[in-house]
Amino acid sequence: MVNINRDNYLQGVVDVWRCRKCKRLYCDDKRYGEPLKPEVGFASIPDDEKWGILTCTSAKEVSMNSLGVKPGKKIQHTCKGGVEYEFAIGPDYSLSPDVGQPIHRLYLVEDHMNSNIEAGYYKFTMR
Repeated sequence: MVNINRDNYLQGVVDVWRCRKCKRLYCDDKRYGEPLKPEVGFASIPDDEKWGILTCTSAKEVSMNSLGVKPGKKIQHTCKGGVEYEFAIGPDYSLSPDVGQPIHRLYLVEDHMNSNIEAGYYKFTMR
């Protein structure tokens, strides 16, 4: 699992499973205040992609979702306020363009398994 925190408060969890046979990862996100999805776990992504967690951080909240990512891929994202963005994933799994507010970050699941991601607004603005 990977915990997503906002200023040390848990906002959601990405459950991670690894297949014993093929060693591939599978992810499923869970957030406070939202019902569980009917299709729990084992969503798959293409073989050439890795699991990533996209966070969208404003001063009031952090939203997140897990998705398949690879360098050069373009992803669509709609913030809770309704603003739509298209990001390109760089070779180091960074997002471009940097849109300012809200703050968007991409984290690889394999780099954060069994740990926390601190995606709070104040952490990002105090650097």
